[in-house]
Amino acid sequence: MLAITIYNFDTKKRDQILDNNQESITKVVTTIGETVRRQRDEAIITYTKQFDATKVDDSFSLLVTQTEIDEAYTQVTSSFKEAMLLAKKNITAFHSEQQPQNWQKPCSVGSYGMQYNPIEIVGLYVPGGQALYPSSVLMNAIPAKIAGVSQLIMTTPPRTDGSLAPEIIVAAIECGINKIIKAGGAQAIYGLAYGTASIPAVDKIVGPGNRYVDTAKQAVYGLVDIDKPAGPSEVCVYIDNINYAAYAAAELFAQCEHDEDASGVIISDQESVLKAVQIELTKQFPHLKRQSIIKQALSNSALYHAQNSDEAITIMNDIASEHLCLISDNAESIRPKIKHAGAIFCGPYTPVALGDYIAGPNHVLPTARAARFSSALSVFDFVKFSSILTASKESLRDVQPALDTLTSIESLDAHNNSISLRLS
Repeated sequence: MLAITIYNFDTKKRDQILDNNQESITKVVTTIGETVRRQRDEAIITYTKQFDATKVDDSFSLLVTQTEIDEAYTQVTSSFKEAMLLAKKNITAFHSEQQPQNWQKPCSVGSYGMQYNPIEIVGLYVPGGQALYPSSVLMNAIPAKIAGVSQLIMTTPPRTDGSLAPEIIVAAIECGINKIIKAGGAQAIYGLAYGTASIPAVDKIVGPGNRYVDTAKQAVYGLVDIDKPAGPSEVCVYIDNINYAAYAAAELFAQCEHDEDASGVIISDQESVLKAVQIELTKQFPHLKRQSIIKQALSNSALYHAQNSDEAITIMNDIASEHLCLISDNAESIRPKIKHAGAIFCGPYTPVALGDYIAGPNHVLPTARAARFSSALSVFDFVKFSSILTASKESLRDVQPALDTLTSIESLDAHNNSISLRLS
């Protein structure tokens, strides 16, 4: 029987849901990073053989070859190709709406504006191990291509025989990825950050992963940019109608099947609804395939009984979940009150899986309460801007008194000199 308990939010704080043992993870990741920095390809291949490609010999190569690409196209089904192209079409349409525009306007000193440019080379991390994620290939690569990134380097864990699933390879080629690396985990992140003989050093790393991947991404920030904390999957479900109890239970299972470290909460202001969810969890569980993973992830999860709908909204904003599922006929009235969520799924017939695969919005989302300050992966993650300023001698003379005052207060006479020389 599944043991998932109903709590009042005050009796089980959000940071007690998941004891992530971060200190030991950081120690392991730091060691991997130091080894990769010294040994580069050799270290990455060693770690890849240790953690993923356990059945390969010394001939194992990190790079996917053209022969592997050609073989992949013969192995995927036509139904996969059709589904992938539909998803690609919708994801492209959604992200095309995000393209920023350069602008320049007159101002008191002449003109100012913003000029956008794509990041030149980006590393895309696609998770593996527990499951197969061609959908993450599309979600990473499509907004990058729309932004104009010139080089896309994808890393993903190989299977035990050292190969990649053909669906991953085909998705990568269809999305215009330049180089595919058969490596995952923290070692792949450090390879992208430092560069090796096989892996070009990148300017930014994006994509979801486990806690080791997420920790490594945060460790290399500053040497390269990263998109956001995007660790183990999580979901927050709000439900206010007992008739939808089965949907709420299904949403919790859908995220928990990703990884043992996944987590979820279900919130209602009706205890009878939460008890119905408990029954549904017990009913649905025997029919699922990934039971051992789900059972472990459920130990990171909870059911919360809110005192009323206002407290439920407060709890949702406090949790700031990666996925927020509003299983309610009143979802559209609740949604404007949500301040912190990676992605919001509105109404009883909008499962998270619809957004994960095919609808268009991105499924690379902030986790671990990072939705308080971060957003879904988008075209904006792949561009940067320069401010631009143009002044005339006359406009510079007009503001010289104010500049003289401010530079004097800060005792920066060289700054003042750079102005007065132009006016003398």
